[in-house]
Amino acid sequence: MNRNTKILLAISLVTLAVVSLITYINLSFAPYSSAKSQSYDIAETSAKITKPDYFGNYSRDKQYYSVGGLTNKKQYRYVIINAKTGQTTLVDKGDAPVRQTVINGVAQRYNPSKIMHINLGLYQKKPTWEVAFKNKNGSIGYNLVDFKSGKSVQLINNI
Repeated sequence: MNRNTKILLAISLVTLAVVSLITYINLSFAPYSSAKSQSYDIAETSAKITKPDYFGNYSRDKQYYSVGGLTNKKQYRYVIINAKTGQTTLVDKGDAPVRQTVINGVAQRYNPSKIMHINLGLYQKKPTWEVAFKNKNGSIGYNLVDFKSGKSVQLINNI
């Protein structure tokens, strides 16, 4: 093999590796992107949310997708979608604590090194925030927080 052939072969292999990596990443995110897009469509039709600014994927007993945002009447609302059945639950924010307040409460109670996510779903048929956090010792914790009151409903810690 001459030098030009070796260079062309090396470039081809690197290009193939990069294209394969990009394809893998794209396929990995496809289900998430599809769920998010479909959830936004459902939020617009069933909850009249015109400006979504929150998407969550809650996985406890059942899987739920949730979308939050403003309606055309400037009212903040969430829609919780059962991932299996498509059944929706509408929840107006009303006097419920905002997401950041829930995050701050969990951070105050458990002093984690990092809050990993906050997702809205149904727990025992009630709207509930699931806040996942990483403890300073490297273990994981989950705190379920009642949507309306902001009180802790369940704690799973040091996993």
